Amino acid sequence: MSTAGVVSAASNPFSDVPADSWAYDAVATLSADGVIDGYPDGTYKGDNTMTRFEMAQIVARAMAKTDIDKADKALVDKLAAEFAEELDNLGVRVAELEKKSDNVIFMGTARLRYDDGDINATNPNQRKGDDIASHAHIESWIKGKVNDDWTAIGQVETEYNMQTDSITAYNGKGFHVNKIYMEGPLFDGTLKAGRYGEFSSYGRIIDTEVAGLEWTWGDPNEGLSGALTYGRLSHDERNMAGTTFEGTTKDGADSYGIKLGADGKKAGEYTSARLKYNFSPVTAMGVTYGHLDNLTVEESYAADGSLLNKYSDDGADIWEIGLNTTLADNLTLMGAYTTSDRDGVYDSVGDEIKTDGWFSELRYKKHDIKDPGSFAIFANYRNVGALSTIDATVDYTENIKGWTIGFDYVPIENTTIEVFYINGSQVNATTSDGAQDVDIFRAQMEFYF
Repeated sequence: MSTAGVVSAASNPFSDVPADSWAYDAVATLSADGVIDGYPDGTYKGDNTMTRFEMAQIVARAMAKTDIDKADKALVDKLAAEFAEELDNLGVRVAELEKKSDNVIFMGTARLRYDDGDINATNPNQRKGDDIASHAHIESWIKGKVNDDWTAIGQVETEYNMQTDSITAYNGKGFHVNKIYMEGPLFDGTLKAGRYGEFSSYGRIIDTEVAGLEWTWGDPNEGLSGALTYGRLSHDERNMAGTTFEGTTKDGADSYGIKLGADGKKAGEYTSARLKYNFSPVTAMGVTYGHLDNLTVEESYAADGSLLNKYSDDGADIWEIGLNTTLADNLTLMGAYTTSDRDGVYDSVGDEIKTDGWFSELRYKKHDIKDPGSFAIFANYRNVGALSTIDATVDYTENIKGWTIGFDYVPIENTTIEVFYINGSQVNATTSDGAQDVDIFRAQMEFYF
């Protein structure tokens, strides 16, 4: 084994390798790097025949190093394959292809959350008053390199409800495979294929899973970039903005919603196009157009028996436009507007469900999970109709108008604390009592691994 480089050693690493030896530089470098350590008497014994076990020890130490260049790593990989049996005896895990372990990455997030307040702002049972919810949630990601271009990605989630002492998320399943897709280059852009997370320009139209294809192009941090999406929403029988209204349906149920997809048949197909333009390093604008092929409104009746909605399963177009900019050092502003053409749908008291929505946020500083002590303070305002969004990225946005104040703080590396308070009211009434107040407090801690 040889190496190139200049060694700045104050003294000879081994008594039997003089400074004028042809092997001195190589032996000194390997010694300084901790790859070889010689014999207890301070000698190297370079003329002795090396056993396979001794060579395996050298290979194991070389494998542990992370700062070697590509050519040296290729050599170490070959040596690892050759000495796999000896390395196994040393407790070094080297299967035939396990030398490719750098190709696989495991990561995830664990969360502890506590919510207190009128947390059912999109559900008829809000008249029960204050409610408390707390859970422990964990999601795990695995990313595997197929080759230099393509990556396989999967995400698994589970959630434990601390109030009911049970796994209640995802229809009571212990674990839920949330995402599974391939990602790689195509036509000077990037293609995602499978079930992935779809995100509109500012997450005001959609931030949820879609099964299908997405092609993105351009650098989202410079100039013009964009994306095209075609797929179907991942959940059957899911309501627009997750909102359900009190009212008797044709089938006799005591509530109704605006379903994303043909009623009782399939999840709705979703097509979108988005563009983003960076005017400068601190200012950008984004636009998204989305189309739902089916948005099913159930036939429904008010408490007095009058007709609220006729049955229909027409498509819907939905738009989003937003802007983000840095106003001053450590001070950023974003605002976004969404609207759809699905009017003529009515809530529990007979008012037309709002089809547009505003969201704006002012943020001071920025927290970084790698920088303990960093923090951000934020305030935002939302007035979001249930027919202006599919599933917005900010919690407690749908069918709510009001203010939020809060902060994010990094107490230790890879850990964040978030606290916020929302004060507002429903946009449309989900019960026959009329629109109700919304007051919500959240405290949560997230751990990244």
